[in-house]
Amino acid sequence: MFFRKPYSLQKQFLSGLAVASLVLGIMFAIGFYIHMRTVLEDEVEAKATLTFTQVDAVQNYVRKVLRPKMYEMIPGTFVIEAMSSSYISRSVMEHFKGDHGYLYRRVAINSRNPQFEANTLERGLVEYFREHPGERLWKGYKDIAEQRYYVMARPVTYVESCMRCHGDINDAPEEVVQQYGERGFNKDVDSIGGVDLVGVNVMASLGQLQKIIIGYFAFFVVGAVVFFSITNVLFKVIVVDNIKRISTVFRSNLEETGGTELLDSLVEQDEIEELESGLLELNNHLFSARAQLKEYAENLREMVEERTQELTHEALERRSDVALFITMLSLMQKSRSRGELLNLAMPEIGNRFRATTVTYICTFASNNSYSWPDGAEAQKLPDDWLYVITESGIKFEDNRIIISVESSAGNAEGVLILYWDDPRYVALQDQGLMRALGRQLGAAGENLVALDNMMRQMQTLQTIVEGITDPLVLMDSSCNLLTANQAACNLSAEFSGGHDTSGNILSMLSAYNATGGCSMQLALSRKVPFVDEVVVDDSRTFAIGIYPVIQGNNLPDRVVVHVREVTREKRMIAQMQQHEKLATIGKLAAGLAHEINNPLGVILCYAELLKDDAEDAQQTQDIDIILRHTRHAQRVLRDLLDFARPKVSHKGVSNIALVVQNITEVFSVQAAVKKVELTASVMTDNSFVAMGEHELEQVLSNLVLNALDAVEERNGHIHLSVVQQGDAVVVSVEDNGEGILPENMHRIFDPFFTTKGPGSGTGLGLAIVYGMVTDLGGKVEANSSIDFGGAKFVVQLPAATPCDFGE
Repeated sequence: MFFRKPYSLQKQFLSGLAVASLVLGIMFAIGFYIHMRTVLEDEVEAKATLTFTQVDAVQNYVRKVLRPKMYEMIPGTFVIEAMSSSYISRSVMEHFKGDHGYLYRRVAINSRNPQFEANTLERGLVEYFREHPGERLWKGYKDIAEQRYYVMARPVTYVESCMRCHGDINDAPEEVVQQYGERGFNKDVDSIGGVDLVGVNVMASLGQLQKIIIGYFAFFVVGAVVFFSITNVLFKVIVVDNIKRISTVFRSNLEETGGTELLDSLVEQDEIEELESGLLELNNHLFSARAQLKEYAENLREMVEERTQELTHEALERRSDVALFITMLSLMQKSRSRGELLNLAMPEIGNRFRATTVTYICTFASNNSYSWPDGAEAQKLPDDWLYVITESGIKFEDNRIIISVESSAGNAEGVLILYWDDPRYVALQDQGLMRALGRQLGAAGENLVALDNMMRQMQTLQTIVEGITDPLVLMDSSCNLLTANQAACNLSAEFSGGHDTSGNILSMLSAYNATGGCSMQLALSRKVPFVDEVVVDDSRTFAIGIYPVIQGNNLPDRVVVHVREVTREKRMIAQMQQHEKLATIGKLAAGLAHEINNPLGVILCYAELLKDDAEDAQQTQDIDIILRHTRHAQRVLRDLLDFARPKVSHKGVSNIALVVQNITEVFSVQAAVKKVELTASVMTDNSFVAMGEHELEQVLSNLVLNALDAVEERNGHIHLSVVQQGDAVVVSVEDNGEGILPENMHRIFDPFFTTKGPGSGTGLGLAIVYGMVTDLGGKVEANSSIDFGGAKFVVQLPAATPCDFGE
């Protein structure tokens, strides 16, 4: 019995490798932590800088745009909610607090609002900036409310524009003094009174960073253990086992030749020293081998033939092994699941090794088994099967071989058992080949699972893309279409009249781009998203978003194109602007009418008195001119009052067919005087609308009067028509006049806009019509008449029944 040194070659090698790996892992963890900490600080500082930029943008807008505009619109009045830059910036930034981890404070010492009085930390920052006048920014870590924050602060300096609210209290707006009292006044220009402070909570980020470092280090440790295991096996198989095999031969030879002293010295050496000593001893025995060579020479031919047969048989075996592995690769391509792969592969394995039965037992999630041939009894797992799949990887028994089936990551997923009736076949099998067989089978199964997961992910991604209702396409840098969802295909079919259903909408919309150039190439060159709007056929507006896809080389070679129709949004914004414009003009008109109407009444009264006392014709003629122009001014004021205070004071119901008939009869006299044809067509005799009869007459009268002014004498034609469209009633007024110029179409309902000559109109008729109709939930539009060639005004009113209003 021999006792070997405690430090063998394998232990020395693994010990050195472990020390080197541990040092490398610690250096990697420290370097990675420093790098991630720097990245975190840069990201947090960028967020805080962005917050300051937003605050500056809000304050600059208040000071340069909103406050001057408010002074212009309501002079002498100071609205804190709309004119105080500090109040607005605090209100806006209030939304960034809470769950987002942001902290924004704009505070001052002896602040006007006690709620924003500087605390101890903030007072220290104010004193810092006062002691360092040239410093404009402070940044660093602070503990706030038992939380770690990365803080950036800058001084708040009183400038000249701040003195109205923070200077002499006698010059301050009355609203500020009433709300805050005497706090916050008597500040000096260029003095530092407070700080703007932005804080970002980094507790969660630091904790997450530590978890990541620990996770990476744990992953490194696991990888190192796996690496040591593989290295140990490889070193043992490639180096130690071979050296031991050679050493065993040396010991056998030394025992036979009686080298007892040398054998004792070999026991005290490691494998390399033992091999070196053995080689020296081998040299001493070479001379004795010559005698044996002479004896072997006589039987050399027989030995060569025998060895040639063995090599030929071995070459055929290796060829069969290669063919088996190639077949397994082919079977993996044909299989759709791990079970199907096993059912196809086990017959090939059994035939190759001439096994009686082949059994696969799944040890990863269950004990399901597969056997070949069909109906054969499945082999049982050995008692030490857990040791086989975790340590040795293979076990030879009397009539069978147990092989661990491992994935590419080294995880055991099952056990392959080859059984022979004749135990001699077990001894003929190569251990390395059996290990390779288990790994090949495990890798094939793992690839099948990965392929199945990838296909499922592709299907999920396709479902998500198709679920987006807006057109969405993916294109490469050469403008070639890669994929498109159904919405994009439908839009391309709509644009092409059904000829192109590929979904290549970018090329179709580019034809309507008035700016020119390739927007996709612009987005790729800048590596930032590009957003544009395109108007199609002057009626539909589309918003196009082009988003570059950045690859691993930081170069975009694909783009995602997103298209959304915003026609309704544009129209809604235009209607809102029109309502705001009408409301503003209405207030102005009411004020003017009130201020001017009384003086005009006085002028008219005294002019009539003077006319009664006039002594000659010239005086009477002059007074008539005064009276005529005064009454004209009063008519203009009445129109202004009608516009500012429309007559629609409550909802009513009227028979639009009857109203159209009455309007036609009333204006038939004026039409006959001008020798103009006035006609009407009503589709139904009982069409009721949700508008009072008097108000409806006023609307139609204004439209007919405009038409009478627009047509020529002796050749004019005006037509009124009424149709029912679902839940609405549409009345149209068309003429064959000059029509409305395209550049005037968007201004036709603006107050005081008119194309008539001086003294012919006030420009308020259509504005009054627009206000009366829209107030009742209706619509009014102006366009060109296709049938008559002139203008066409379309009024759409909600349909109603007499009982809707208790009639």
